Amino acid sequence: MRWLVIGLLAAVYVFETVIAVLNFRHSRKPIPRNVEDVYDKKRYKKWLAYSLEGHRFNLVQQGLHLCVLIILLLGPFANLARAVSNWAADPIWQSLIFLGIYQTFMQLLAVPFRLYRTFSIEERHGFNRTAKKTFVRDTIVSYLVSLCLGGLVLGGIHVLFLKFSDRIWAFVGLTWAVLALIMVLAVAVIGKWLMRLFNRFTPLPPGELRNRIEGLGSSLGFNVKTILVMDASKRSTKSNAAFTGIGKTREVILFDTLLEKMSDDEILAVLAHELGHAVHKDTWRLLGRQVAMMAFVAAGIGLILQSPGLYLAFGFSGVHFGFGFILFSILLEPVALLLGVPFNLLSRKAEFKADAFAAEQTDAVWMVSALKALARENLVNLNPHPLAVLLYYSHPPISERIAAAQ
Repeated sequence: MRWLVIGLLAAVYVFETVIAVLNFRHSRKPIPRNVEDVYDKKRYKKWLAYSLEGHRFNLVQQGLHLCVLIILLLGPFANLARAVSNWAADPIWQSLIFLGIYQTFMQLLAVPFRLYRTFSIEERHGFNRTAKKTFVRDTIVSYLVSLCLGGLVLGGIHVLFLKFSDRIWAFVGLTWAVLALIMVLAVAVIGKWLMRLFNRFTPLPPGELRNRIEGLGSSLGFNVKTILVMDASKRSTKSNAAFTGIGKTREVILFDTLLEKMSDDEILAVLAHELGHAVHKDTWRLLGRQVAMMAFVAAGIGLILQSPGLYLAFGFSGVHFGFGFILFSILLEPVALLLGVPFNLLSRKAEFKADAFAAEQTDAVWMVSALKALARENLVNLNPHPLAVLLYYSHPPISERIAAAQ
């Protein structure tokens, strides 16, 4: 069983590597005509260099992560669990300490890669604006938040497991309820709170753009009085916009880089796209799919925690809650890859509908111009491989979006 799990890890890595290579090679083919003007020759060469370096870097990082995980599975996980059992008698604390040490180790391992990506790759290609002080703060805050929130969630689920271990379906149902509640809170509240830990938000000043945004929202029956500008430029030159929250928690968020690089007409088209998602209830649909996915996750966790033979194969004396979560995340990866196909298909359809809505509410010319501007500034792949799109793309390729909008 141990080698079966390790073989599965290796197979997923090989498969994703093949897709990445195919995607990169396909991107070198002639660009679709309707996006030939996105890059000039200089910008296109810059994209090629950026894409090639990022492609190689990702393969190296993922390969190292795979090697480390395989080594841990061959013995250190079981040794760590035995050591932790001597430090704490309570099984919940044993699991939290075990997972905390594992997460700390993996995050420390990732820091050099994040440093190189930010201050070498992104810096050399003109994207990085992150100060070293900001990088250190982001790293520490994200680590502490993930440790605290993750500890609360996993500790709560472990309490449920200890109480309902003999009634597995009660455990699965309650775990699903907890995870579903967390998903709703993440969309409504937690996500916004986390964004404010890392970014500063200021109201969009009064003026023509604000008036046009409010007018567009009012014409569609949406109160968009909360229009915020996020200081994205302190980390990157890349641009975006979002319509966050649900119900009365909704906010319009504009990257300050978007305001720097796009016309008011283009910005209005981008926001009309986001409003299109709200009109079509896409946030609720996405949340529904995520809640449904949590049912699968809860059932999978329950199954793993009811399979003591799995733990014996990795050197454990019996079921270990902390290692069970790691094992579940490994086994979930290929399943999530397959489930991502229909989920991404639904997401791409929603993006087409939101584009069409934006073109109808503003102007198709503005929408096309905005899409090209976003692709240009963010160095988007104009010619991805169809298989990569099928597996990974939540948004359609830019050429297809433009063709549909025109």
